[in-house]
Amino acid sequence: MNRLILVFFILFFSMAHAAAQLTPEQESRANQLGRQLRCPVCRGVSIAESPAELAQQMMTLVRAQVAEGKTDQEILKYFEERYGEWALLQPKAEGMNLLVWVLPALFILVGAGLIVSRTRKEKTS
Repeated sequence: MNRLILVFFILFFSMAHAAAQLTPEQESRANQLGRQLRCPVCRGVSIAESPAELAQQMMTLVRAQVAEGKTDQEILKYFEERYGEWALLQPKAEGMNLLVWVLPALFILVGAGLIVSRTRKEKTS
């Protein structure tokens, strides 16, 4: 148990040390990535905006991965693999999620078509 706690502290402080060496551009990128990830504690809030301790630890992990030179896709995939697709604030446009992206546009097109059709019928009658 003591070894596990020691490993946790070494890992946490090494990530914090790596995160502390970010350039302003890397910090901006880490914040942008943090805004794409959902806080598991707060409802509907990104980890970049959440004051929860878990979210802050996740931001430290994001900063460490940015410092390691990982790509945005690799970092987002890392969190998706651990927390599921739920961790992403913007769902992927595939499978059933595609309906979320397509249905609003489809409703607008059908509504516009109905308005045009009724307007034409009223003009002809």
